[in-house]
Amino acid sequence: MRICLSAILCLLFSMVLAQAPKAYLLKVGKLYNSEQNTFIRNQEILVQGNKIVKVGTGLKKPEGAEVINLGSCTVTPGLIDAHTHILYLQKPEEPMEVDILMNSDIERSLRAVKIARTFLDAGFTTIRDLGNSGQYLDLNMRRAIDKGLVAGPRMIISGPILSPEDGQFFGLSLQNRPVIDREYTVVRNVEEARQAVKDHISHQVDLIKVVMGDGRLTLPVEEVKEIVNTAHRYGIKVTAHATYDMLVERALDAGVDGIEHGYSIADSLLDRMARQQVYLVPTIGTYEGYKSYYDPENKRSKEELEGLTSFVNNTMGIVKRAFEKGVMIVNGSDMYLVTPKPQGDAAKNTLEAIYQAIGSKAADALQAATRNAARACGVDGFTGIIKENMRADIVAFDGDLEKDFQQTLYKVKFVMKDGEVYVNK
Repeated sequence: MRICLSAILCLLFSMVLAQAPKAYLLKVGKLYNSEQNTFIRNQEILVQGNKIVKVGTGLKKPEGAEVINLGSCTVTPGLIDAHTHILYLQKPEEPMEVDILMNSDIERSLRAVKIARTFLDAGFTTIRDLGNSGQYLDLNMRRAIDKGLVAGPRMIISGPILSPEDGQFFGLSLQNRPVIDREYTVVRNVEEARQAVKDHISHQVDLIKVVMGDGRLTLPVEEVKEIVNTAHRYGIKVTAHATYDMLVERALDAGVDGIEHGYSIADSLLDRMARQQVYLVPTIGTYEGYKSYYDPENKRSKEELEGLTSFVNNTMGIVKRAFEKGVMIVNGSDMYLVTPKPQGDAAKNTLEAIYQAIGSKAADALQAATRNAARACGVDGFTGIIKENMRADIVAFDGDLEKDFQQTLYKVKFVMKDGEVYVNK
């Protein structure tokens, strides 16, 4: 039986074409360069597979590439939220432990699938999930996303938060105290601190998070130092939940890499953070944003609303001073509340607040959610910047983000993660 050589060659050629990675040529009206912290007009981005191949003008369109016109848009690297809790959801009026006591691991995981998608649809291609995720439910979610079983942002995970004996749950009845060990890794001495880090690393976490203390108990410096030293020995960063001066100072004494929240930080500690190159992930929001979460039915008292105003002004002031002193500001929403908006959209209120706090410059705010966040998350080697050989994590906003930041931020037109298009309106 004779087989035509030309037929064989055609078949082989078609097989090669079928296996070739998908290519896109994106035509961009305005491009945000997070490395230079500037906006550039009329650029093109060539994507092949999961990589950015070329950025510039007059790029040649490869055969078979899809052209996507984003000429009316501002294009940025995929946004990064460096402080999420997608496996946990709290009503503003309820204690933290209610959600965990009332929902099984399966229910929390299934709910997280929906929440993860809201972040992706909002333009977040990477999130750093910092605990309140049971015993490594975040690990399972990361695997599901990496395998393509679930559509969501790339996940950087911490596993169970290392904490004092009371975790972050206070006044629990005796029979409910086991929930602390279900949700946290309790550290009682230096040896347990060392072993907790090694156990987390064996579970393939990306970083360690510690709660310095929220209740009557706090972690002593010696234990936190052991956590930091052990983690650093294995190339893992440590970030600290630290809400007021004493805990921030203790965390800095221990050598942590980042501070989460920082509701009260003295200027002397901000100076020290700048010297030690410790980043700040502030938990801030605009008054309007917070009010929509805490007072959707306009039932709060005048005193409560005045307290909210004071909180907003105080935290924005801290971020402003930190920015002026050279502390690296990192976007992280800590969005775990039941809100009128999808969680991904609600998470952007933090970015709005950062924008307002540091001088209403879109470039500086975007840098907190791209290059800075990528560095804090340890993924700056492949994302956070749009340039050759980086992963194709790209978001387009319909409008001029530089001139109308707070409105355009919510007008997502296009989302690509790892070269795959998830939103294209």
